[in-house]
Amino acid sequence: MKAIKIICLPVMFLLPVFTGCEKDKLIRTPEEQQILQLAYSKDYSYPAGFYHEIYDSGSPYYENTLSIMPLNKRQAISIELNTNNKDEARQWSDSSNAFSSVNREVIGENETFKYFEFTRKNVQYSSDIIYSRVHKSSYFQPAINRFSVNDTLIGIYNGDMNLAKAKDLIEYLWRCGTVNVNYTKVSEASIKESDDHFEYYIQSLLIIYGDFGIRDEIKVSDNFLTLNKSTRELIVKTKVGKTIQGTQR
Repeated sequence: MKAIKIICLPVMFLLPVFTGCEKDKLIRTPEEQQILQLAYSKDYSYPAGFYHEIYDSGSPYYENTLSIMPLNKRQAISIELNTNNKDEARQWSDSSNAFSSVNREVIGENETFKYFEFTRKNVQYSSDIIYSRVHKSSYFQPAINRFSVNDTLIGIYNGDMNLAKAKDLIEYLWRCGTVNVNYTKVSEASIKESDDHFEYYIQSLLIIYGDFGIRDEIKVSDNFLTLNKSTRELIVKTKVGKTIQGTQR
């Protein structure tokens, strides 16, 4: 069995917010201290080697069945769109812009094996930029509805089927939000291969900041993403594990 494992083992250091603060009298286990360090670290978001993109400004937005419809015709169905036709992708991007409360004009185009992309800038505020994207059907066909809490099928993968490609796919969909899991940071990630599927385990952290006098909460979740080699279906199962009390403001 082949396996790639990414586990973050941060340098252990003492944070005054955990050990020296008079407000924090909770007794922490070593595991909890490690999770708290990752949660509050300004320099940590995910393990080394985890897929991510860097933008000088703006952020990606994946066009969906909701964004391309006028307000009076929208329903509680939001599934990201996919096509292999660039013109169709541009039409969807234009429709989404037309029905948006903000008008952003296209100032650039880009295309990868994963998506079509149209860079759009606010006609009034030049710093307001989004990267309007549409998945390529030849790579991935989304199926998950953001309004359904029961959806486990994320979509169908149409690319090369091997461990490295499966890892790249899942991390990409995780980072761009297609997986639809609420999280602040990734604390641990590992992928393994069996005869009929790939399974990627991601431990995620969600920080819920407390109000004055109320402690923060860090929710630790176990996420299991399985890519079936035969059906090419990618599914996700998430289980909320422990909740750790954070700092008090």
